Amino acid sequence: MRAIALFAGVLMATPSMAAEQLVFYTANFPDATSVQLSVTNNSVSLLGDYDFDVAIGLVETDANGVIRYEDTGRHHARVRCNYPAYVSVGTRKYPIGMPLSRPVHDDWKENLWIVLCAAPSS
Repeated sequence: MRAIALFAGVLMATPSMAAEQLVFYTANFPDATSVQLSVTNNSVSLLGDYDFDVAIGLVETDANGVIRYEDTGRHHARVRCNYPAYVSVGTRKYPIGMPLSRPVHDDWKENLWIVLCAAPSS
């Protein structure tokens, strides 16, 4: 499945999705299949180098929006908001280049960082 190939070697486990979860990234494929990543859970990290611990969900849909695949486990990631900013998955740290002034972000790690760290606060 395309959804499995998208995360091969990057995320080790998978979360279940709920309709109210925050979608932060969508990959669209030529056959109109799409894979959406969403934050299914987040909390303040207990590790000093990170701001957030998150669980990420994955859903693959067909051209009609019908779910073809939904994860049933958990993908875990950690996010550091301040410089040096990064998203960490397993033992890998993915740096987030600053500033993020581009209008389009096509990297799921950048999008996750933006959702958690660059969201306006009220």
